[in-house]
Parts: sequence; structure tokens; C-alpha cells
Amino acid sequence: MYRYTEKICKKCHLQEDAFHGITLNEQGLCSLCVKISKSPKRDWDNLQKDFETKLDNVRGHLPYEGMIMMSGGKDSAYMANLLKKKYGMNLLAFIIDNNYEYPETFDNAKTIAHKLDMPYIFYRQDPKLMRQYYQVLFCEDALSQQDCGQVCTFCGRFLIRTATDFARCMGIPLVFSGHNPEQIFLMGESIETDLERLTIMEFTMELVAEDTQKASEVWGKITPAHTNRLFPRSLAPKDVSLVFPFQHFPYEPEKMMRTVRDELDWLPIKRFSKTYIASGCRLVKLWAYLAHCSNTNSYVDLEFSSQVRSGTLASETVQKFYSETNVEIDELSALIRELDMTKEMKLLLEKQFGKTNELLQKL
Repeated sequence: MYRYTEKICKKCHLQEDAFHGITLNEQGLCSLCVKISKSPKRDWDNLQKDFETKLDNVRGHLPYEGMIMMSGGKDSAYMANLLKKKYGMNLLAFIIDNNYEYPETFDNAKTIAHKLDMPYIFYRQDPKLMRQYYQVLFCEDALSQQDCGQVCTFCGRFLIRTATDFARCMGIPLVFSGHNPEQIFLMGESIETDLERLTIMEFTMELVAEDTQKASEVWGKITPAHTNRLFPRSLAPKDVSLVFPFQHFPYEPEKMMRTVRDELDWLPIKRFSKTYIASGCRLVKLWAYLAHCSNTNSYVDLEFSSQVRSGTLASETVQKFYSETNVEIDELSALIRELDMTKEMKLLLEKQFGKTNELLQKL
């Protein structure tokens, strides 16, 4: 999300990046834009029918037919609007507080729930456990990746499993998640027919399984408690189905933003950029900064570029987002102190980026 070079693809805005193998040609296009790759074919009619069958199978299930992970962002807002207004689903909204979200996240989530006359549960994770958890994800050498992607990978799986376990306790058969197609693919949950994409997805899941085992071992050396909860092997228990609606309908982020603004009075969280296409999680700024210092694109950058190439996100929108995004060192240093990992982060910053690093000097 932060710019570290002027060598930027003029089409999708990815930066030149040795870690991810991103290079620019003489025309200023990155290697991903130059590569001729076919978009995965989607039979949207059948995918929608499959989605509707999942809903029909739980109709009349009490007390709730489904639970929706409500983040307050555009994706979950649009998903809730679709499920309530078009399909008339009896839903419970599940709002998770990992202790490091912006307040607007919860304001949005609650506003949407009230607007849709949808009951909600506000579930706050244990603050002490979360501090320790994120200290490990950010600072343990054994888990560290150059683009700092391990933080979102593990945290995302943990939060999904938190929701599906809660649904199981409540007797709720379906859990809906608003993850976008790129995120779903990397979780190994994408509906695919193309052999090449299936192979990539399976390989990615093997890596995730290996990393999860490694993380469990690292955590086990610190404390044997909560290992399976924090680093789950699967995303849902047997009797709960995890449903990603954006596997069954085209993902159109700009259209979705307009819809939820008009119909739900949804307000974008503009902590990253006046152009809202980012997260409400404060941790994103920290790992994006670490990726920036390592001269790598973050997974958010790769998502944006993929959406530009697929035509679901305008190149101009992404360019505007980047032009409005700045590193806020004071906010990052305050977050590190809040996480109680100043010492560990100083060592990490000096080791990777040297004593002149701006954030290190602020700490």
C-alpha cells in the first residue's frame, strides 16, 4: 500500500518487486499485465443456483438460518443487504473485536445491523491473548515473510474459525463470509474448474498447512494453551458450512460501494485513503509498512492489481488510492507500544532495515 519505488506498472500500479518476481518492461507494464492469462470461466447462473440451494436447505431452521461475519466494510455490508433483502434470510450478525480495529469498524457494523433489522453479537477477543498472539505473528523469525503476509494469513483463519465455532455452539448451520475472490482462492476455498488454477490452489494450501504446523510449534514453546484455536487446521467444524457469496456472484467492488451507500447509509472508513478500498484493521498499516521497508508489494497491492486486470476495479480508482495514502509513523509507533512489543520491533527493524529506519528512530 505504500510506495517504495518509482518503477510502477502504468496499468495495474504494482511496484517492481524482486521478492514476488514483478518486473517492468520498456513500455512500463509489469510482468503480470504482460503475461497472457485467461480469466477463470464462471457459470454464474449455476453458481447462483448452487448458492440458492444452500439457502433453501436451511429455510425454517431456528433460531437462525445463518450467521454473517460483519466487519463493517463494503463487502460484508453488501452481502448482508443481499441476504436480507433479496433472499429474506433470518440472520445473526457476528462482529469480532480483535482489539486492534478502528472504532468506525464497529459503528458501521452496528449501523448496518440496525438498518437491516438484524440482531448482532459483539464478540471481543481476550486482550492479553491477542497482544501475545500478534507479538508472535509480527516478531517471530520462524514465521516472518518478507512481505509480512503471515499476519493476515493466520489472523484471517483464526477469525473465521472463531465465527464458525460460535455458530456451531448456537446451532446455526451456515456462516457467510464476505472475503473477495483473491482471498478465497488463497484459502483454498475457491470453486475452480481450470486445472492450472486448481494446481496452484492445492499447492498454496500445502504451504498454508506447513506454515500452520510451524506456527503451532512456535506457539507451543511459549504456551501450550489455545494452540488449536489460534492456528486451526480447518476453517469450520463438520456441522457448519462456510459460504463465500462472492464465489457465486460477480465481485464488483465499486458497484457494491455505491449500493451500500445508497441503501444502507454506509460510510467508508478513510483511515488509509479518502478513496475507500482498504481495511478497518489498524494492524494492516503496520505490516504494510514492513512490506514497504522490504521493498515488496503487500498482498493488498497484489489484490488491487488482480482486480484491475480482471476489470472489476478501475485503474484510476487504485491510482487515486495510492496518491492519498501516506505512512503515519506516529500512529505506527503508538500501535507498537500498545502491542507491548517495542523491544522486539526495534530488534526486527534494525536487523532488517538498519539504524536509520524512521520508525525505529521514533521508538
